[in-house]
Amino acid sequence: MDIAHISSAHPWTDNRVHLREAAGLAAAGWRVLLVAVESDLDVPDTGVQVRTVPRRRRSARVLLSSAQALWLGWRSGARVMHLHDPELVWGIPLLRLLGRRVVFDAHEDLPNQVRTKAYLGRVGTALARVLARVVVHVSGTADRVVAATETIGDRFDGRKTVLVRNFPRLREDDEQAHDRQPTIAFVGALDVGRGAEVLAQAVVHPSFPEGWRLRLAGPIRPAALVDRFDRGVERGRVELHGQVSPGAARDLLASSSIGVVTLLPTSAHLDCLPTKLFENMAAGLAIVASDFPLWRRMLCGYDCVTFVDPTDPAAVARAIADYATDPELLARHGAAAAAAAREQFRWDHEERVLVEMYRTLLGDPAR
Repeated sequence: MDIAHISSAHPWTDNRVHLREAAGLAAAGWRVLLVAVESDLDVPDTGVQVRTVPRRRRSARVLLSSAQALWLGWRSGARVMHLHDPELVWGIPLLRLLGRRVVFDAHEDLPNQVRTKAYLGRVGTALARVLARVVVHVSGTADRVVAATETIGDRFDGRKTVLVRNFPRLREDDEQAHDRQPTIAFVGALDVGRGAEVLAQAVVHPSFPEGWRLRLAGPIRPAALVDRFDRGVERGRVELHGQVSPGAARDLLASSSIGVVTLLPTSAHLDCLPTKLFENMAAGLAIVASDFPLWRRMLCGYDCVTFVDPTDPAAVARAIADYATDPELLARHGAAAAAAAREQFRWDHEERVLVEMYRTLLGDPAR
């Protein structure tokens, strides 16, 4: 085995961990193992060998799943261990001591995330900040660091850090004409920080267009938040699809007209590049998005998005109504989003960076 991708937190069907990174390295010719959490969903064969660990509560996951996942990866004999979760960083010095090369994949900016956890209290937040700094320091001792954003990458040694952003893998039918329905799509995990309360209020606001529906595909956490959408469901304005496979999620986007990405302005969100934003663009959707400076800079020059105050349900409802009542604007923004994805925001550009990094570690794959 050449490479073992290890995650004790992500399901084995995860887009970044499996369908982009592990699958891309397997397609390049390396033998790739993925150890990740079991899932009820399925994905097409990617050429990646998969082993799973049980789903567990957070405390058991940190204590048991991390050790189990690392052991399964180690036992495979993989020359490089590619770790995807902060709870796995304790294994970095041990693996290197035992002669394995280690890559740490920094998906999130941990120090920034800690600032958003108000429920921790003052003492808990202080301890979490110390722990986050320790995790960043230890993960930085890996042979290579893969950063999902430039902000994350800035926390590590630039000489051994590469930027591999969460852009989508384009499908052959992404550019084909689709039967677009009068629907707005939100695909992915939804919670208060990702705008659940605001969306629930937006769909029942007087400005929300008649005949349009919000489609939610993914877990809503905590489960009690589902009740916030009851009025929208009763009025025929909300569809709750629950957890769906990556392929089904792409199909849902392809048949929708508008994508909504209204994350709240927390320190963790202001500098993030959410996958769902670029997946919406790849599917050719007009976008309603949070008015964050980073997102404005990134999408400057692409006439594909309406920026809104993500804390204002009325602003979100009005932006959707503007698209619903102006088919020309809707079509223009959707076409521009698809063009931007083809030209700039696509996975194969990032995959080349990842493959080249692995060549520096392993040389060319033996085919």
